Amino acid sequence: MRLGLDFVMLALLLLLRQLTVTTARQSREIIITDAVRRIQHDGYNVEQHAVITKDGYILTLHRIPQLGQQGSVLRRPVVFLLSGLYASSDVWLLNGREDSLAYLLWRAGYDVWLGNNRGNIYCRHNLWFNTTARDFWNFSWHEMSVYDMPAQVDYILHQTGVARMHFVGISQGGTVFLVLNSMLPQYNAVFKTATLLAPVAYVSNTQSGLAKIFGPILGTRNYVSKMLEGIEMFSTNKFFKKFLSMTCLEHEQPAVCVTRLWPSVGYDTRYLNKTLLPDLMANFPAGGSVKQLMHYFQGYVSTKFRQYDHGPERNWLHYQQLEPPEYALEKVSTPITIFFAENDYIVAPADIWRLVARLRNVEAVYKVPWKRWNHFDFICGLGVREYIFDKIVLSMNRYEQRRRR
Repeated sequence: MRLGLDFVMLALLLLLRQLTVTTARQSREIIITDAVRRIQHDGYNVEQHAVITKDGYILTLHRIPQLGQQGSVLRRPVVFLLSGLYASSDVWLLNGREDSLAYLLWRAGYDVWLGNNRGNIYCRHNLWFNTTARDFWNFSWHEMSVYDMPAQVDYILHQTGVARMHFVGISQGGTVFLVLNSMLPQYNAVFKTATLLAPVAYVSNTQSGLAKIFGPILGTRNYVSKMLEGIEMFSTNKFFKKFLSMTCLEHEQPAVCVTRLWPSVGYDTRYLNKTLLPDLMANFPAGGSVKQLMHYFQGYVSTKFRQYDHGPERNWLHYQQLEPPEYALEKVSTPITIFFAENDYIVAPADIWRLVARLRNVEAVYKVPWKRWNHFDFICGLGVREYIFDKIVLSMNRYEQRRRR
């Protein structure tokens, strides 16, 4: 009899645990792997737009428009947000309906556009190549800068009827902005202001273990790096990432999820909003090419911010010189505000100041006051609303007020 009661109690406990886990999972239905569904779920209006680049990539833009009482789109100042390495427009939404930077800017009265780059989950189509072809993945952030960014910016200008816009980019988004305006300086006139969150340009002082271990191999021209050109870096299978994200829900301390983030954000995630980890795991990484990372590794080895190194022979064909040319950062004339963190695992303060020294129109440089603030904290960290957003919108509003006078 006692054995029977013990068996019944055990069965009840197991059932209770399963119900608890199921309830927890149901309470986290915010784990959404599509930006349109997420924005709608958070109670905002959304539009999705398709853009074609000059080299045939089909990109997706997400817009959070300002609407009038009759549902018509109001003309408001435009802000364009671009995410970082192996990320997508989703990262601007993961901090929740109240604290995500995209929503904060919308509530401040801006027409918000979220960009995406080739190879991520929203940009896996090309007019001539499919994703199984090496040619599809033979790109770095240089191509994103001279093809993807102009295509998206031109499209936004055409759709909205405005002549200029604001820009906010994080990490690789800052890289793309800097390369665009140094390679195609006419685009400086398009941007009213630019806010760069932990922009990656110089990386010689990075603390990234990936750079220290793989940089000397993949940042130089050799058989291995040549073979990896034209290879996809991360799978964008939504179901697999959603399964991994669900493992976070059953642990009070989601150590597994934090461990997966270490290569990207570092080992100290004290200010990362860990309640967002399941959503972050379900939406990052969002896909890209190995060549994107190798281009950064080349900068780590060379200590320079320059175009892709194809090797002496191909460099001569591409650039008419044996070494790749450095990006002419002096041509970037847009008013820029830069944020960086002292403890950033990816972007060292010394590299930020080296970048600042070469830019001609830096309005402000902010070091985040929290010593343990890290790379992902800029969009998914505690304190985004109190520190980052206030200063971004202050700079943008100051420009709009000057224009009205």
